Amino acid sequence: MPWADATGEGLVFIAFGRSLDPYEAQLRRMTGQEDGIIDGLFRFTKPITGGYFWCPPTGSTGLDLTIFGL
Repeated sequence: MPWADATGEGLVFIAFGRSLDPYEAQLRRMTGQEDGIIDGLFRFTKPITGGYFWCPPTGSTGLDLTIFGL
């Protein structure tokens, strides 16, 4: 989702997946960590911040925290 205000502009990207592994792999490729080739997107953009957030799945009884043994 693009945004802009008096301080700047940017893009918020949200994705849902079973694990963070595919996103980690994509970021490694984009930043050239695997083959030394940096994604062309960085020729005209500058990543300033980033973050990962995990939301546990829900079941019929609420949050499913079985991954933690609960």
